[in-house]
Amino acid sequence: MSRSATVVSPLVAALFTVLLVSCSGTVVGAPSVPGAGEPVYGQPVSEHTRAELAVAAAARDLAPCGLLDEDLVASLGQVTAFGPVGDLSTCHAELVPPRGTPANPVWVEVAVGEREPTERTGAGEATAGLEVRPAAGALPGTCTLYFSLPPVPGVQDDVAAGRWGHVSYLDGAGGTGDSAAGDDCAEARTVLGSVTDRLRSPVRIRSDIPLAQQDPCRVVENMSERGIETFAPGSRPYECLLTLRGGVEASVQLALSPEPPRAGGPDAVELDGRPFTYFRDAVSCHYYFYPGAVFDTNLPSSPVSERDKRSNRLTASVAASAPNCDDAETLVLASAEMFDY
Repeated sequence: MSRSATVVSPLVAALFTVLLVSCSGTVVGAPSVPGAGEPVYGQPVSEHTRAELAVAAAARDLAPCGLLDEDLVASLGQVTAFGPVGDLSTCHAELVPPRGTPANPVWVEVAVGEREPTERTGAGEATAGLEVRPAAGALPGTCTLYFSLPPVPGVQDDVAAGRWGHVSYLDGAGGTGDSAAGDDCAEARTVLGSVTDRLRSPVRIRSDIPLAQQDPCRVVENMSERGIETFAPGSRPYECLLTLRGGVEASVQLALSPEPPRAGGPDAVELDGRPFTYFRDAVSCHYYFYPGAVFDTNLPSSPVSERDKRSNRLTASVAASAPNCDDAETLVLASAEMFDY
């Protein structure tokens, strides 16, 4: 393997590091937990890990843009962008609300598959059979409601905890009084009602992004030479955490990311004759590659400026990280064999 490297500014390194870390019904089509002792992806795993893999797989089966009703979002204002974003478990819409401007849009977001709420939350309440917890301390005009996902068949609560989702309504103007009846959570609760209805529906809408149909932990199939001690889903369902032989911690993440900048960004490098993007921060080496075409979530009728539209043009990305660059290289090459579309 060969690698070239140049110094990356702290700002750029920080930006790409952020990209790594951004009813009691049943989930139709969710996998059942394999029997005790059966290997997964050729590796022996514990009962707990098998259950965690099944729960994460069920979350990936819930396409977030199949849960967010675009017509409902359009009733809240002029929609300027709609589609998946981030780590593939999130769908977002940007809109210009009544009395709003394109310079201060509102974001509506639905995410599924979080291991737990990422913010401090208030008291839970039951809504359509789901536990709902509001985020505490939200800014004026904004609201995030966390909701428990339906349980997965065959997974007991005492073996693996269920996953969560959230609905957010985020006012880019910092709260301008657009929330209905002065209730900052009115819009979020309206969207959540639609989400819970769709969760109960037997119809499942799969993502048309090939990467969104994959389990990042599949990479262990190509890691026999390096050796895997353990692997398990991360905090989101499109992240896999691996312990390599010797106790080295590594990760693989599937996402939608902005294309790397032409100048001032991480290095373009070549490994075994293939192009990758690379940078190193104070903790780990990070390698990326970008399978597939750019995905543009801007609506043709969007009135926002061309500069603002750029942030909604995303491309599927695979990131491999490890403290040792040789391990990161091995991991990204194994990922490229598995996930390069």
